[in-house]
Amino acid sequence: MANIVDSSVDPLSGSKSYSIWKIALVGISLGILYWFFTVLTLRFTGSIYISGNISTILIATLGIVIMLNLHMARPLLVALASAISLWGLSEFTNGLSWYETISWSALLYGLTYTLFLWITRYRKNTPVIIAIIVIVIIVRVVLTL
Repeated sequence: MANIVDSSVDPLSGSKSYSIWKIALVGISLGILYWFFTVLTLRFTGSIYISGNISTILIATLGIVIMLNLHMARPLLVALASAISLWGLSEFTNGLSWYETISWSALLYGLTYTLFLWITRYRKNTPVIIAIIVIVIIVRVVLTL
């Protein structure tokens, strides 16, 4: 008996090695690197806000490269949505101890990369983009309260 597959509902296949845990690990690693880049650029800029934003851009670029190498679905959209959602993270974690800052950065980057990659695996572009825009707006509104 033949299986009928509706391509409008079927998620993007990407790679056979696609795993939600793999992208969560990538996000956690990027969160740890975010802290490292923030501390490194803080020495040159003198402002935690500026160094955090520079680190966000560096991490988004690195995340795109890593996801391209892992054949993940829509890496640019995932990295951009995560960067916009976590923009200003260094200001929120300012004043915490170094291990708390690393923990929060790793947790938040792991969660955002996992969430946005899970959303972007579906084929239709319009619902994916609308869902990501709505989630990013909700996150930004909550963070500004």
